[in-house]
Amino acid sequence: MATDRKTGKKYAIKIIDRAKCKGKESMIETEVNILKRVRHENIIELYELYEIENKIYLVMELYVYIFLFLVF
Repeated sequence: MATDRKTGKKYAIKIIDRAKCKGKESMIETEVNILKRVRHENIIELYELYEIENKIYLVMELYVYIFLFLVF
């Protein structure tokens, strides 16, 4: 999780280690391309992508799910 220092907005960060994904580069590229194009209320939005050394950082919409269990 990351927080924008200016706005205080929170984001989810997905970190992909390229070394662990040998042979699956096309799957990662497909996922990123789909997330860049899709805008839908039921799909997590991709805001930014950073490639640093052997890692890919996807800055995504943060979704917090709270499950309340009520007993009567």
